[in-house]
Amino acid sequence: MNYAYLNLDNIFLSLDELRSIIHGSEKEYYYGVALYEGDERVAYKSGAIKKTGKALAISTDVKDVVEALRGRCYSVDIDVPMREYKNYAKTVYGEVVSSIKTSKKCEKLDLIVTEGVIIAGERKAEKHTESILSHSKRPYSQSGTLNPEIGRIMVNLSESLREVYDPFVGTGTILIESRWLGLRCIGSDIDPVMIAKSLANLRHFNYECEVFQADARNSPVRKVEAIVTDPPYGRSFSPKGLKELYREFFYQASELVDGKLVFTTDFKFDWRDDLKSAGFKGVKIHTIYEHKSLSRAIYVVTK
Repeated sequence: MNYAYLNLDNIFLSLDELRSIIHGSEKEYYYGVALYEGDERVAYKSGAIKKTGKALAISTDVKDVVEALRGRCYSVDIDVPMREYKNYAKTVYGEVVSSIKTSKKCEKLDLIVTEGVIIAGERKAEKHTESILSHSKRPYSQSGTLNPEIGRIMVNLSESLREVYDPFVGTGTILIESRWLGLRCIGSDIDPVMIAKSLANLRHFNYECEVFQADARNSPVRKVEAIVTDPPYGRSFSPKGLKELYREFFYQASELVDGKLVFTTDFKFDWRDDLKSAGFKGVKIHTIYEHKSLSRAIYVVTK
């Protein structure tokens, strides 16, 4: 059994990203942590999951945990997602540390105390923050540009195994994250300036994607596994013009995509009825607060 320590600022989004990466569901959930089977290094490719590893002991009794770990050597980290367990966690930490050898040279041991349960496990992976930070320092960006962390989460939510198409490519966030995740990346935009910027950003990281100029409402692409995109929703469009753009895009996307459509929008908009009219069925919505003038809604839509 493996454990995933989730992002407490948006647990449901983090949990859905885990489910998407493992293409299944968690076996058990406690506040802030999910137990699952599958890839124990999931956190490395995630945007929201903090760390993952192999569970060694799961118990409400610290004695069980001590017996499972006794005599081993670890570098110990402790997490307490629920404030009311802070004092109990100190006791757990003291008893575990007194029964093992501790050294920074040894494997990392995570102790997670939540809902009265102690989860002890060997850490196998952490979120790759270095790549996210690197991708944020690209040559071209602009106000409202999707940040790499959200872009990576969106690509993972698509559950794509082969390819991702972004028909509103902008400065290339989705393409960059798709390529980093090892997927074939295809992008288009109606604005040639955006095409040039996205290509420059891709070259900066030595990433290769297929990028071309096209209207998202009439794309030359035939069929793709997943569409992941950040359509415009700013002041450059009137409310009527924005609705028409989205509706036409939804119908086009319905014809193109074999799997999931994942897109962002201002949280003030509700596109559920329009998506159903275009032939989409399952709709999940996650809201992410970014700053006082922008909260994004991430739609995860299934054909």
